[in-house]
Amino acid sequence: MPAERTVLGVIHNVTSATRLLDVLAVFEGDPRVRVVFTCTGSSVFEDGIPEFVSAHGLFFLPWESALKEEFDLAVSTSRGGDLEAISAPLIGAPHGAGYNKKLSRNPESGIRNPESGIRGRGRGRGFRAVARMAAARR
Repeated sequence: MPAERTVLGVIHNVTSATRLLDVLAVFEGDPRVRVVFTCTGSSVFEDGIPEFVSAHGLFFLPWESALKEEFDLAVSTSRGGDLEAISAPLIGAPHGAGYNKKLSRNPESGIRNPESGIRGRGRGRGFRAVARMAAARR
């Protein structure tokens, strides 16, 4: 039975590839969905990707070939590379706990405050603002 949909997994490095397999496991065993992988070539941490792909038996397309194809969905666990060039709706997922976060610890309170990179204006209160409000109420 041929697949009805094709999902592209975008690998940036071995860490992101490991997380990508976790995320794309939702399609395992579904014969209607074919999952293929590519690598943007944008990470300085690309060592080990060919071995990872081979060890996991992943169907792999070179980046330039992937850009010539259309997919029903693309999933990336990193924001590096020219992701806008992919012909598919794109889901960005973090490649692990704490991705894009700088944790600072206040040893007196034991509270960790994640600082999560760039936040747009008008998107609600940030974590630090909410933490300050909660601390003020104590």
